[in-house]
Amino acid sequence: MKNKKLYNYLPNLIISLFLAFIFLALSLLFAADNIFFEPTTYTNSMHKIKIEDTAFQEIQTYSEQQYAYTGVEADTLKKSINKTDVSNAIYSYVEDTFSYILGEKSELPEFKADFTLLEKNISDDYTKWAKKEGVEYTQELEDIKQKTIKNVEQAIESDLDVMLLSHINKPNGISTKLKDLLVLARKIRIALIATAVIFIGVMAAVNRKHIGGLLYWVGTSLFCSSMLILVPCAILKGTKYYDGLAIHNDTVYNALTRSMYGLTDSLIKLSTVTLIVAVLFMALFALIINLTKFKKKEKC
Repeated sequence: MKNKKLYNYLPNLIISLFLAFIFLALSLLFAADNIFFEPTTYTNSMHKIKIEDTAFQEIQTYSEQQYAYTGVEADTLKKSINKTDVSNAIYSYVEDTFSYILGEKSELPEFKADFTLLEKNISDDYTKWAKKEGVEYTQELEDIKQKTIKNVEQAIESDLDVMLLSHINKPNGISTKLKDLLVLARKIRIALIATAVIFIGVMAAVNRKHIGGLLYWVGTSLFCSSMLILVPCAILKGTKYYDGLAIHNDTVYNALTRSMYGLTDSLIKLSTVTLIVAVLFMALFALIINLTKFKKKEKC
């Protein structure tokens, strides 16, 4: 009996290859909305390693080391920043950035760190120092104080920007371009879905005398597209590739590497689901073939 799997082999193979790349593109475009730019992909990963604790420790260390440069006592800074403020600032900035890229927010994200208490405590220190030294509180001293506050806030914000997102959150910067690209990607996704439907329709026509073959070839396309994502991701995770990133700041290193592993894990899950669907399609095809053979044997 003729091998049903090889029915119209060449046209099925050509259509299957096109479908494989379309399914790959659709998987990546789906991932853009639900993995790449989904805030929880990154916040959940950072929660697991308690990145806020690392950032808070960085700020404590800075508080102890900055006296020689700013003249602000370490205790003044330490009592001005608490771990809750650090955590809120870190996660809200990450969430706002990716929500902006997804189009859920219209304005560029900004740090939401509350420096009110910090500014008050530094101001009180300057006022006490002026009284203690018998120095008149002049505009020059006020300017020095404001410059000090600005420098301290910038240093703390740098520690809070654990994913270096401030580098992309600029007017007409990378985040804005990504936002525009994502809008285009959603339109492309609709076009690709329509194209996939057309190709599957053509494949169904090619296999009209053996419609079970449609399951096999669509399953083959899904299998190939899933492996094109699954294999590279498995290699990246298995070799611990991200551990070798040359980042000298421990907080940034931990945040970025953990986030990249979280992103890779999500892609592995997505491709695994696609792979399971592909295997089910192929198994269903094999079942149809066996049932057909069984019925023919019964007739004989």
